[in-house]
Amino acid sequence: MAGPILYSANPWFSTEVAEKYREGNYFAWVCEFFDSERDAPAGSSGTMIAPSSNPRKIYEDLLQEYRAQEEHCRIIKDHKKTFTRLAKKWLADGSITDDQFTEIIASVKARSWRIWKPVLYVIPRNGLDPTRLTEVQRRDRAGYGPEYQICDLKRHEFDIVDLSPLVRSP
Repeated sequence: MAGPILYSANPWFSTEVAEKYREGNYFAWVCEFFDSERDAPAGSSGTMIAPSSNPRKIYEDLLQEYRAQEEHCRIIKDHKKTFTRLAKKWLADGSITDDQFTEIIASVKARSWRIWKPVLYVIPRNGLDPTRLTEVQRRDRAGYGPEYQICDLKRHEFDIVDLSPLVRSP
């Protein structure tokens, strides 16, 4: 049985992009468990969610790279590539202007690490139209366990939590 909450770990910059450039539409890759390794019922497919899709693990790994501020960090480099690719796509489809494109790229290339701080989206299912929750096809998942996407999440539909004070550095 599906739980009442969905979770998504993201860099803070995702919130900025959604508000400034996507008309308040947030994209969230979500999981039914904050920590699928610990919280999924024994024997369920939730125990087979890959670590790279586990919100707790994503949050902790991003936090570790954020705190280290090492320029060769894999996760942050991947986020930079993703936002660059998306900005190019949005410019091409006319959903952002040339100035907005330049602003996104400048933010991604900036030496400051502040925008990469992780945040956790806590999304109550109650009030969320279930048709907006799309199951990710098996070929696009990192593991066997279920993963979902919400492409048009609105800010009033979820809370943003900063767990960084609670997570110790390794």
